[in-house]
Amino acid sequence: MAKLVLLKLGSASSSFDAVKVDRSKLYGSRKRIAVDVKARPCVKAALTTDGSQLIRSGMTAQGYFSADGAPVSRTEMVGLDPAGDVVEVKPSTLGVEQELSRPVGASDILDLELESVFWLEPIEVSETLMSSLKEGAIYRCAFNYTAGFEVETAFLLSNAEGIFAIVGKPVEPRWVEEGTVFLAEVNEDEEDELDFESL
Repeated sequence: MAKLVLLKLGSASSSFDAVKVDRSKLYGSRKRIAVDVKARPCVKAALTTDGSQLIRSGMTAQGYFSADGAPVSRTEMVGLDPAGDVVEVKPSTLGVEQELSRPVGASDILDLELESVFWLEPIEVSETLMSSLKEGAIYRCAFNYTAGFEVETAFLLSNAEGIFAIVGKPVEPRWVEEGTVFLAEVNEDEEDELDFESL
């Protein structure tokens, strides 16, 4: 059984099973399949640039290699910050009880860069939390479905369809007043080095 989402509000603990919500779950999905004249499914393939080899699905793969051409496994790889320092991996929060904040405003969710949405199936939920969610309260907590280089934020809310966790990264919106000229930040690495005057 998958690990549960464990939450704590005050002294009361609650547990949920998390199911990721995507377009196919909401609207269903279709798959278009090309067939030949005998209604047999076609298989995608590509020719090499010299035309000597036919490459079918499953015959190629991606990999990581060092500067001298040696393969590098994903377990050897580390995350680096802009300064080049190693970034610590943050573990998944599933199975680890997370403290819920006091109720927050609905507008706080608008300052979230949305990453994913989870439907939370109640396993054992405190009466205080359940009644508060039904009354429209929104709570915030740390949330990482899998390990990563940063801990995301989840907003817990409820509607007639159930209880949901809206997960993402908080952002600080930058407002531009009317009549103000907006200057985009230029990354020096992205500047075009071509000098047209030299042509």
